[in-house]
Amino acid sequence: MPAVTTSEPSSSDSTPRRPRPAYEKLQRRRLVGGLISPPPPEADQNADMESGDDIEGDPPMEMNVDEVPHYFPLPPKLTDEAVIKKSQASQTPTSWMNSRPPHRSIGIQSTLLTDPVPVPTLIKKAAAPRKPVSVCESVDDISTDSEEENEAIADPDYEPRESEEEDMLADDKPTAFVEMSDNNLTLLEEPKYLVTESSIRNLFSTCPKCGHEATCSKMVLGTLLSVTAVCKQCGTCRTWNNHPRVSGVPALNILLSGGILFTGSIPSKVFRLFRMLNIQCHTTRTFFRHQVQYLNEAVKKTWDEEQEQLLAATKEKELVLGGDARCDSMGHCAKFGTYVVMEMEVNKVLSLQTVQSNEVKSSYHMELEGIKRSKPLFQDHNVKALVTDRHRQVAKWIRESWKVPHYFDCWHIVKGLGKKLEKMAKKKALQPIRSWIKSIKYHLYWAVMSTPDGNPEVIREKWMGCVEHIQNRHGKCQHGPLEKQKMWLLEGTKVGDELFDVLTRKGFVNDVMKMSSLAQTSGVESYNSVLNHFAPKMVPFSYTGMRSRTQLAALHYNENAGRAQATSSTGEGRHRIDFPKHKSGGYTVKKILVRATYSKSRFFYPWLIIDEATVSCSLNMH
Repeated sequence: MPAVTTSEPSSSDSTPRRPRPAYEKLQRRRLVGGLISPPPPEADQNADMESGDDIEGDPPMEMNVDEVPHYFPLPPKLTDEAVIKKSQASQTPTSWMNSRPPHRSIGIQSTLLTDPVPVPTLIKKAAAPRKPVSVCESVDDISTDSEEENEAIADPDYEPRESEEEDMLADDKPTAFVEMSDNNLTLLEEPKYLVTESSIRNLFSTCPKCGHEATCSKMVLGTLLSVTAVCKQCGTCRTWNNHPRVSGVPALNILLSGGILFTGSIPSKVFRLFRMLNIQCHTTRTFFRHQVQYLNEAVKKTWDEEQEQLLAATKEKELVLGGDARCDSMGHCAKFGTYVVMEMEVNKVLSLQTVQSNEVKSSYHMELEGIKRSKPLFQDHNVKALVTDRHRQVAKWIRESWKVPHYFDCWHIVKGLGKKLEKMAKKKALQPIRSWIKSIKYHLYWAVMSTPDGNPEVIREKWMGCVEHIQNRHGKCQHGPLEKQKMWLLEGTKVGDELFDVLTRKGFVNDVMKMSSLAQTSGVESYNSVLNHFAPKMVPFSYTGMRSRTQLAALHYNENAGRAQATSSTGEGRHRIDFPKHKSGGYTVKKILVRATYSKSRFFYPWLIIDEATVSCSLNMH
């Protein structure tokens, strides 16, 4: 039978092509949009022509509704009640977009369905309530009862229904009406709400006695709003304030200033947000006045009490201290330096010293001055060891003045060695070093941590065994047969000599012998990370402002140090995969800790500082 010539160019492939999406959508609209009658013979003929089938000599095909091709989903048979509702809803046009089933991108979008897909009826079934899922739960911990929910979790492109979106946005739904009773809450504990001026004006525009119109006037002082309403008919006058005062100072002004400081926020950004939303509040100048008059002193007093309790609790035990300095800005021109001394076993900050650069010769000397100021706090304590980085001034002063066992942190030395080797490996002639960098760093960690007593001679011998191993001499090695062999670097070659010169340098070997196997300063680095939130390096602060934010970071760290590992619904410990920068694409498995105890405890540090600030405000006013 001769083929029919179509308007499109013929393809060399004789496989019939699928109908075009535009024609398929037209057929769907005819079937679903209320036009259940089969398409006319001309449409069928056009469809056959589009698919490349031979139609010459074939009679027009009559389409039966029950024999619709598989790519046309059949509508379900409507009950009498559904027919009535459909006739009532026929006043508005029904489009295919409104009546098609919810879309999921499971598999390929163009896959043809082998079975008819029923179109949802006009009567929507109520969605089954879903179990609320915590934000910190992983996908493995979510238990679903239906296959549909499992598919939704497995498919990242899943588009939820409206009912599921409403469940996920349950916080946006209004709560049920409850009685507003007085539970003797403090102003800090009491809920607070945002309200517009028109809503307040509606409350006071009518006199409660005679019901006539009243004239409203307002007075604004920061967050304080005072409304006075005077009736035009009977002259009744009433005054309303949105919150009380503390010794004449609006209480929410103090709370807002304290909230900005205690959360480590930047006042200029917070007040810019308020101005954008036209929320009435005090100015940045008022914030700094509150900080100087009330907040800084309250923070200092709270930290002094915390520090005194910690020093008293650790007085009878041997202390393993870790110390390190942190500058307030990047580069070598810092204005402030903060020296932190932490007890590594209890993981608590014991000492904070803020040093300004003009108090010493230069910013490089701030670290030495910080540890000198920290020494008097531990005169009555038994210091078993002190772990720091390789700051030469600090090491000499500890050796001559403090005279306690001094060790170097492993991470700082390994990091410095890794940078040197990476710089060497960038040279074309020294590229074979790159394959040994990871093994050398691991061996340095092993040489120290496998020597619990910290014997420097044993650590030295273990470290020098690395040089022998790289030359394929394994007399001092403790490993078994090697499964994978790298390119051996022999002595006498350029790459071998330059590498061994770095690994066996006298000063470096002496530092390796003083590496600590007791404890590391990772806790101090964690505190510095917290301090970056409270006092970002890109924002300048005054001396008192820097001191307060440093003490706030210490209070926050001590409050949340030593948190337990979070568990799943089955009681198993939860972990996460992290991709740190120093691993260059590698990953690390870390524990997921329980949430920080921000404001769940009445003895959480902001509550204590607010109490102190309130007392200080009252005393200053009197």
